[in-house]
Formats: sequence, C-alpha cells, structure tokens
Amino acid sequence: MIILKKIWAFLKTYWYVPILVIIAIVFKTKGNRIGEILNTAKDSHKKQLDAINNAEIEKQKSNQIIAKEYENVIKEIEDNYAKENKILTTREKNYVKSVIKTWSDDPGQMAERITMSFGFNYVPKNNGEN
Repeated sequence: MIILKKIWAFLKTYWYVPILVIIAIVFKTKGNRIGEILNTAKDSHKKQLDAINNAEIEKQKSNQIIAKEYENVIKEIEDNYAKENKILTTREKNYVKSVIKTWSDDPGQMAERITMSFGFNYVPKNNGEN
C-alpha cells in the first residue's frame, strides 16, 4: 500500500514524466530533449525546496527573537510591578505578547505602547546583545 502511495505522490508531482516517455516512444524523439526537460524540472523543484527551507529558517529566527524580547519585557514589567506590590495578570502578559509581535519591526513604537500601558519607561534592548 505504501508503494502505491509513493507512486501516486510521484505521479502527482511529475505527472508529465510518463507522458513524455510515451511521446518519446511513439514519436521516437531524441532522448536528449527529454533529459533536458527532466533536468530543468529537477532544478526547479530543488530551488523551490531551498526557498521553502530558507523561509522556514527565517521564520524560526524571527520567532526566537520575539520570544526573547517577550521574556525580557515580562521580566522588566514584573520587576517594576514587584516594587509596587502588584502582580502581572495573564491578560496583561497576552497584551505584551501581541504588542511585541505587532511592533517587532519598530522598537520605538513597541516601547511607547508598553510605556503607556504599564506606566514605566521601557527601552528595548538590541537583539544582538541579548
């Protein structure tokens, strides 16, 4: 059964291969052209996979930066709240997370929103230093 699934996956991706083979047999075209077409398709497929992998790596790096910034902000807010004997609620933590995700490309805007919401001057750290 797994072999059939593999064959089906191959045929869905490279549906034109059996057609090219049949055309080559029927019209006895030069095998060189078919080889070129297959190599071009293979190269295109490899480029697509590389692009997908690179995008995933960038997404993971971005998520790591956001998570680290979130930890830093929450720690700083909790430290400031501890001085005033307050407790940071889950709702406030979720708000901080949304601000960081939304404004991760604009640290100034992120700092301004956190400062306005929590009443202390927050200065984002350079991600390279964390």
